Amino acid sequence: AEKVKKAYTGRVLLDEADFSMQDRERVGIVGVNGTGKSTLLKILAGVVEADGGKITLANGLVMSYLPQQPEFTSGQSLLDAVCKMAFRNVHTNALEAGSASFDAQVKTILNHLGLNDMEARIDHLSGGQRKRAALAAVLLAPSDVLLLDEPTNHLDIEMVEWLTERLNSYSGSILLITHDRYFLDDISNRIVEVS
Repeated sequence: AEKVKKAYTGRVLLDEADFSMQDRERVGIVGVNGTGKSTLLKILAGVVEADGGKITLANGLVMSYLPQQPEFTSGQSLLDAVCKMAFRNVHTNALEAGSASFDAQVKTILNHLGLNDMEARIDHLSGGQRKRAALAAVLLAPSDVLLLDEPTNHLDIEMVEWLTERLNSYSGSILLITHDRYFLDDISNRIVEVS
């Protein structure tokens, strides 16, 4: 990100912000609420357009993004919603959604995140349960970079420990926002402050 600018209703959040990441780097973004951390992540994920500046991505780079408030199509079962979100923009040959091995992997991750009823309707779940379902989808999606906005929200200590292990074994790069200092220290090898 080079000289990125973003303002909402006259309030400048990002003013000529520069940011870069290397392969397999783990970067934590910190700063007080309202300074533009989530906005920066949305711009990097391509969800929000910057008002100015330049975003450059490596050729063929695949990113998976966990927003603070994920959205699902209503009427889907938990299992279907997670599978569809995981492979929304990805073509995969390694694990075909709907195969027995893929379904087993999805169920294992959902169980670790305290979601056991695979047929529960996604729109009947609480906000915290939907956030955990979206986290499962992001972890399942084949990607080079994980962009995680508050991944430990709505997780108990056992879930955080499991997530820490999972992310520490992830072979790609990670960019995350969290207020959990222990999690930040366990995952990140560089911290960037947005002020």
